[in-house]
Amino acid sequence: MSKLAELLKQKAEIEAAIEKVRETEIVDLKRRFAELALQLRELNGLPPSLVEAFTDKAGTFNSYRTMKVKKPS
Repeated sequence: MSKLAELLKQKAEIEAAIEKVRETEIVDLKRRFAELALQLRELNGLPPSLVEAFTDKAGTFNSYRTMKVKKPS
C-alpha cells in the first residue's frame, strides 16, 4: 500500500472516530439540557417561550420527548 493510500485510510478512520464521539457528546448534552429544562420548569424558572417549545399539542410538558432523548433510568 502506498504512503498516500495509508494516510487516506488513517484519515478516514480518524474522521469516523471523531464523528462517533461527536454524536455521543451531542446526545449527552441534549439529555443534560432536557434535565435542566425539567428542573427549571418545576421551579417556574423556565422562560415562557421554552415552556411552549417543550409542550406538546396535548398540553403536556416533556423536554425529553421534544429533545428526542431517553429519560435516564
